[in-house]
Amino acid sequence: MSEQDQLRAAEETLSVIEREAEAKRVKEIFDAIESKQLDFFDEAGKSVIERVATFLTILFAVIALGSGFPPAYLKGDSHSFNRFCVIAILLCYLTALALAMLAIRPRRYRLYRYNLTQMSNELERILTYKRRMVQWAGMLFALGTVALTVLIISLIWFP
Repeated sequence: MSEQDQLRAAEETLSVIEREAEAKRVKEIFDAIESKQLDFFDEAGKSVIERVATFLTILFAVIALGSGFPPAYLKGDSHSFNRFCVIAILLCYLTALALAMLAIRPRRYRLYRYNLTQMSNELERILTYKRRMVQWAGMLFALGTVALTVLIISLIWFP
């Protein structure tokens, strides 16, 4: 075997070792992500709750900073755009808050001590439930925030 053939063989071996190390590293990363999913969804739910509380405070400040309570844009015409906007914001934020609280609510889970398949299925069911609750809470939070922005722009633009 020539020196070039030996060099190519060594490079190919090194390349195989590098690919295996990279595959192992990627697998370890995904294993770590998977093992922390429950904590992630609980923290995401708590984060949504904190954000909703903050933005509800902003909404109430916008309502309360009027010259009188309730502000003029909330009384009078029953078909007022701003009134519907405030109701939509409240519904979005309060529903998001409820969904986030459901995602982190402690509950009993079925425990299958000797059946790994059933344990795996139960874990997947828990993760799916938490994922769904947090996703919907996040979407409703985003919709409420857009509605709050529209309300503030409407109040500034059309006093």
